[in-house]
Amino acid sequence: MSTPGEHRKFQYEELGKLDKQLSMMRGWGVLETDPGFLRLSSARGAVMGKLGLKLPRTTTLVLSLLGLSPGGIKLWADAELGWLTEARVKPGAPPVYKYVSDEVAEKIVKRELTHELFEELVTPDPYIGE
Repeated sequence: MSTPGEHRKFQYEELGKLDKQLSMMRGWGVLETDPGFLRLSSARGAVMGKLGLKLPRTTTLVLSLLGLSPGGIKLWADAELGWLTEARVKPGAPPVYKYVSDEVAEKIVKRELTHELFEELVTPDPYIGE
């Protein structure tokens, strides 16, 4: 259990990351009227509205690209951990989740997804366990 001070610090870090993600999208040339930008901006407003309250972190769907031979990619903005992709090799296939860099997120937002990057995102990481 975290103390109120620790929780408040976490919330301000979450807000800072959302601000950074919005700023990156502006830098990438994404218009503030873009649906993904609006969803992320709305998520920022939701975080602002719960400052000081003990609520879970905010994760927002920024973009959903479907029909990628024949799979799809969803880009999520996780206010705590950064950019997250949900990739499916084809409709109905199990999702592959990966945290990605700002550069990969930019390529997805700008719809500059290459076949090689798509293949990397739909390939599950190898299981390392006992």
